[in-house]
Amino acid sequence: MIIANPIYDVIFKYLLEDIEITREFLSTILEEEIQSLELKPQESTNEKWNGINLLRFDFKAIINKKDGSKQKVLIELQKAKQAFDVMRFRRYLGDNYRKEDDLINQNGENHKKPLSIVTIYILGFSLDNIPSAVIKINRIYTDVVTKEVLDIKDDFVELLTHDSYLIQVKKLPIQARSKLESVLQIFSPGFKSNSDKHQLDFQGDYDNPLVKKIIDRLGRAVVNDNIRDMMDVEDELDRTFNRQTKKLEIEISKKEVLIAQKDAILIEKDAILVEKDAILVEKDALIIINEKTLKNEKKYSEELHQKNLDLQKQLDEIRKIKN
Repeated sequence: MIIANPIYDVIFKYLLEDIEITREFLSTILEEEIQSLELKPQESTNEKWNGINLLRFDFKAIINKKDGSKQKVLIELQKAKQAFDVMRFRRYLGDNYRKEDDLINQNGENHKKPLSIVTIYILGFSLDNIPSAVIKINRIYTDVVTKEVLDIKDDFVELLTHDSYLIQVKKLPIQARSKLESVLQIFSPGFKSNSDKHQLDFQGDYDNPLVKKIIDRLGRAVVNDNIRDMMDVEDELDRTFNRQTKKLEIEISKKEVLIAQKDAILIEKDAILVEKDAILVEKDALIIINEKTLKNEKKYSEELHQKNLDLQKQLDEIRKIKN
């Protein structure tokens, strides 16, 4: 089936506007049932960075935990097609750590408290050191001395740390091995249409009810002229970003060449200075030799002069004797 390519921000946002699909989608990633999900309009942003749209969603969710308890959490979902500055992700996370929400305590009283955070990053680029398509970075309490893994949770710790999920769409396999991979196949580059990069020729798991809901919605997006126009705009923004990146790379390359040339000149200057120092050392050695030679010559001259005086004295004494 031909569907709109959800790697585009406009398509991904269109998909997540169906809150029921989003609830099931996030539940599949977290492997826990999300009872309710809330997305406020101001918590979905299309920030511009160097002319490129960056998509981010903040959801408030109530999760039915496997132990029967319920937990209210903040789910931060970001999708990026390019390897942008990691500081942006840290800034968003810092913003969410400062947020508080209304909670009801054991006495039924309403109070404000920060929520636990779960971050999900859907990446349209690959991380060189991580071969897996989907990974979870979770928190484990370990006794540093005994190395024992502690089966505990503490609110203080939970509010200072968070679980995180990384999804690398370029590393998704064609053949799904799990329920999660069958859902994430909607991002798989292996289904790209040869005729239109805005589309995917989806050949995934139609038996999965969530997948069926997703492809039905993405199928409707294909025929929406307004959405297709927005995809064209996104393409132009990507081209602008690529041009800016290439221009920046060329400028950096030129600067690196200039730096290399300056370094070569400095090395040459250092070599000349070393050579000059060697010549000066050689001159100093010659001067010392010359001074020593002159000193020896002076001494020899003085000794010769003294011998001449002594000889003359002897001659004078011999003449006196003869006379």
